[in-house]
Amino acid sequence: MTPAPIFEPVETAQELAAELRATIESVATVDHDPAALRRATALVAEARQLLDGPRRTRWYEHDVPPEAAVIARSYAASSPFRGTDNPLAPPLRTERIEGPAGPLVEGRVRLGRAYEGPPHGVHGGVLAGLFDDMLGAAQRLSGTRGVTARLTVRYRALTPVESDLVLRAEAGEPHGRRVTCTASCHAGDTLTAEAEALFVAVDFDHLADAAGGS
Repeated sequence: MTPAPIFEPVETAQELAAELRATIESVATVDHDPAALRRATALVAEARQLLDGPRRTRWYEHDVPPEAAVIARSYAASSPFRGTDNPLAPPLRTERIEGPAGPLVEGRVRLGRAYEGPPHGVHGGVLAGLFDDMLGAAQRLSGTRGVTARLTVRYRALTPVESDLVLRAEAGEPHGRRVTCTASCHAGDTLTAEAEALFVAVDFDHLADAAGGS
């Protein structure tokens, strides 16, 4: 059986996701007029009906696994933190750069008030999720591919909303199936948080089968 083509990022979907992000921010932060809310609700319901359809094929649902670059593009589109096509994602923009001690992953993001926890600050759980995504990307630099076994975050200072944030993550040396990665978050010159994660290599095909392919 020929597998269905894996989802590839589509510019129109990215534009829609951007509008939905702006809508989420407005719903969470604006003092709304009731009449405007009722009309907006009707319009969103209409849009949701337009978007009904079959579920897209995910990268692990193929008889023949796609190439690594195709999988990376698919994940970059759908990730809850990096996803260009996922309105839940801020989104976090990442790239591989050369650091003083070797390659690392650098991410840039600006979080609106919809992600606020303490006054004027990013919710700690959101920051932990961003770190997990960044550290997961960094582990690939070590040649491993696994899942998070442990994530530790140290919050050093308030991470401000509505500010440009820079996150950097790098991988240590693998030890068997395990690799430890570290990351930091800066707002300007201020170190706001640090993180460390332990990843354990797994067979993703087996993991997908064990989960029932749902």
